[in-house]
Amino acid sequence: MIKKYKFLAVLMVLLVIFAGCSGSEGADKKEDGTDELTVEAIQDKGKIILGTSADYPPFEFHALVDGSDEIVGLDIEIAKYIAESLGVELEINDMDFDSLITALGAGRVDMVIAGMNPDPERDANFSDVYYEANLAVLVMKGNPLAIESESDLADKKIGVQIGTTQEDIANEAGAKEVLSLNSNYDLVMNLKTEKIDCAIMETPVAEAFAKNNGDLVVVEGLEIDSGTDGVAIALKTGNDKLTEKINELLKEIKDKGLLDQWMAEADELSSEEI
Repeated sequence: MIKKYKFLAVLMVLLVIFAGCSGSEGADKKEDGTDELTVEAIQDKGKIILGTSADYPPFEFHALVDGSDEIVGLDIEIAKYIAESLGVELEINDMDFDSLITALGAGRVDMVIAGMNPDPERDANFSDVYYEANLAVLVMKGNPLAIESESDLADKKIGVQIGTTQEDIANEAGAKEVLSLNSNYDLVMNLKTEKIDCAIMETPVAEAFAKNNGDLVVVEGLEIDSGTDGVAIALKTGNDKLTEKINELLKEIKDKGLLDQWMAEADELSSEEI
């Protein structure tokens, strides 16, 4: 009987030790009992996983680089800088835009950089804003429906990317129909085949498509307030220390003048690809 008690005592000690060691390596335990992803944890696993939606030139898009298909753009350069600064590899997960926050919350990606607005309704920590842009309206060449102002959007069939603030803007404009699609490339195809009358996109994105499609134009003089503060990096809710580190790196990028350089390079590359 004594041996049995000794065995149980040893077992309990081992269980306590195991429990103390079983938390996420490099993660801090928060007051609510959840693990916070830290810089150390990312460095321990040797990579940082980016979630993006590569249909949003010049922010992120597919391009042939030395004969290979790669995801490139302003946001990708930002992600590369972050990974290099942390001393880890960058892994890119390309998915539908409306799946990104879900993937972030589930821990399938560590950060989302996808031209995303820091909408308070999105369940995420957001970095400081790194780029600001209004929205533009993309139409067929000649602007056949004479869309010149926001009021002209009423009773039109408007295309937007699903999960974006453009959905709300199109509905508030009194659209006859709002077609929400996963891909901006799909929006362009629907515009060309007259399934929609126009598409609302962030200005740099609309300009990129117009620049590389001779039958499309951006409505001149029509800028729509996005209703947001710009675009930012999303991190899982509660990852406050990682958010602070990302903000430090974004400040470095801005101070070095790299944003303008990367945007110019992305614009040039997108003109060859889309």
